[in-house]
Order: sequence, then C-alpha cells, then structure tokens
Amino acid sequence: MYIKIKHIKQFLLITTCFFLASFNYLTYVKADSNSTTDNTNICDKSIDSDCDGLTNAEEKLYGTDPNNPDTDGDGYSDGVEVKSGYDPLKPAPGDKIATGENTSAVSNQANAADANTPTLTDNYLQDFSSFVSSKDGQSVSTADINTFADEQVAKNIGDPVTLDTLPDVDQSQIKILNQDYPSLSATDKKKQEAKDAANYLAQMTYLLMSNSPVQLSTTADFTTLQNDFFSHLADLSSSTSDSEYFSDLGNRLEVVVNQAMDIQVPETMVDLHVKFLRIAKGILTLRDLPFDANDPMGKTVFLTKVQAYLNLVSDFFQNDFKNYFEQFNTN
Repeated sequence: MYIKIKHIKQFLLITTCFFLASFNYLTYVKADSNSTTDNTNICDKSIDSDCDGLTNAEEKLYGTDPNNPDTDGDGYSDGVEVKSGYDPLKPAPGDKIATGENTSAVSNQANAADANTPTLTDNYLQDFSSFVSSKDGQSVSTADINTFADEQVAKNIGDPVTLDTLPDVDQSQIKILNQDYPSLSATDKKKQEAKDAANYLAQMTYLLMSNSPVQLSTTADFTTLQNDFFSHLADLSSSTSDSEYFSDLGNRLEVVVNQAMDIQVPETMVDLHVKFLRIAKGILTLRDLPFDANDPMGKTVFLTKVQAYLNLVSDFFQNDFKNYFEQFNTN
C-alpha cells in the first residue's frame, strides 16, 4: 500500500514553516495538555454543545458562544484559551490575561532590555580590552583576534545543540497503538502498518493545519502560507523582523507540541514521534535567549543555535522521516 505523496509533502511544508518561523520572538505560550485534536473523540453535547472543553454553563460565565468552539476565531478553542490563561474573546496574539506571575515576567523582560544592562557585545568588548591589555604592549595579530572571537562565541553559546541535549519527552504519556496483528500474514501486516502510518500522518497534518495562521484547504492556500512565511523569514535577523508574526507562530507550535501527545502513535513510529517532539521542544527553548538586532554577539549566538536546530530538522526529514515512509512505497 502506498502512502499518498501529496499528504507527506503537505505535512513537510507545514511543519517546516512552524519549525523555522518559531526561532524568533517566542514570547507567547499557550499549552493545553488535556486538549484533543481528533474529531472522532466523543463529548457530551448536552453539557458541552460545541465540544470545546468548556461546559455550556462555563460558556455563559465567560461570555463565549456555546455553539462555536472558537469564539474569537484565532484558531484556538475556547477551552484551550481559558485553561492556558488566555482571553477566549480576544484573538491572538496579545490575548494573554495578565496575572501577578505574568506581570513579574514582563517586568523582568523589561529590566533585561534596559539600556543600562550590558549586552553580550558589551561584555565581549570589555573582555577584548582586557585581552589586549594582557599583551603588555605587544602587537595583536589577526590570528590572536580570531582565536579570541572563537573562544568568546563558544563560551556564550554553551553546550552544543545535539540530539543528546534536546529536552526529554515522557514516553509514558504517549498513546501507543499496538501493532502485533498476530492473525495477519507478513504481507497483510505490512499493509496494516501502512494504513496505521497514513492515519497517523493524517492526524498530525490535521493538527498542524488546524493551528495554521491561515486556512489551508486549497493549493493556493499552501502557496500563500509558504510565500508569507518566507517573506517574514527574510527579515529574521534584521531589526525590522515582525515579532507579532513569529510570536504567534511560536505560540501555535507550542499548542501543536502539547496536542500531539493526544494522538495515537503506531508502536513502530514511537521513536519517530518522540524525536519530532524533542526537536520541537528544543526549538521552543530559544525563547529563553535574548535577541537584539543591535547586539552583534547576541545575534551571533542566537543564529548559531538556530543553524544547529536547522541541521537537526533537516536530518530528521531527510533521514528518519523519509526512511520510515519509503518502506511502504516500494514494490
């Protein structure tokens, strides 16, 4: 049985956009560890008419529409927004409900961005001044400068980004589909595994499409997503980069990561699924890095880590992902 190539291509396109765009300005976090993405899940419509995770009584309390799972139309269900501390009546981004904890976080960010706070470049120049002074009047060669710069970059980057340093995923929380199929022949078992893989891919693609910033129902929609993404990506490292755009995509990737835990994963694909989630979670850690287009050293550190994640993403799709699905597309 063949897995439809167009479905794989759609999955790759959407995932790439989410992964790459989420490298910048991830200041919003929406998570819903209890949300569901498979529309075959059952809810009691007498209690929750639109199956968005809020009871009809709660909908009345929050002022949301009990017959519309996404009252503000921003792509996140009302239940997800309420549970994650967001306003279900205000479209993302910018709909985070301020709390004492959030206010503190904003204050900390403001302090970090204060003009009096030394940047990595400031620290670099200070260290370089000390380095020159240590030469006691001797000339400083180009080789000395290159070595010093390399050491400073390595110090600021810290541990290299590798599979071993990616965030862990609790595999006990993954819903695994048993694929023993003892009554099937080897040929029929392979066909069933192909069906399982196709179903998994369809669910993951649906999850990504439902969290896309634009509706994806036609080829033109995919082209629009791609063009819009690369247009913003071109300004990734410049001071004109659209923080709202990247913040929203990072927010959506966070939701994807959490909702992916609700998808049933064929046991032959667990390692693939876990690696996918670990890379995605690793990308989201970039929100902890300061990104200032006016700080050359800080930008160098940030973009160096971005490149490392790009390499992991590329390796995942060109090897792990491709190799798994190729087994079903051979005669």
